[in-house]
Amino acid sequence: MSPRRGATGPQQASRVLWCLLGGVLLGLAAGLLLQAAMQRTATPLTPVRALWQLVLFGFSGGLVGFALSAVSALQASNPDPEYHRPRRSLRPTGRKPPGAG
Repeated sequence: MSPRRGATGPQQASRVLWCLLGGVLLGLAAGLLLQAAMQRTATPLTPVRALWQLVLFGFSGGLVGFALSAVSALQASNPDPEYHRPRRSLRPTGRKPPGAG
């Protein structure tokens, strides 16, 4: 059993919000890096367009962080015990299954 499985309610909500904030920060960092690269090229970039580019990168990064955390929370809260069982490998191991001739 993973430690995430017991987290419910406010703990899970705060984890989702922290992932959202982390995604926004990573998106803004990527946007600033792209702006720095574009300033060293011949491509003109107006300040308004640069601002909207940062907003777009920040929003998309936050959306990715939120989505990943929400999916993780949904997987951890699945009540089906069969879902949480370890999966079998799809790779053949060279052994025959029991009952196979």
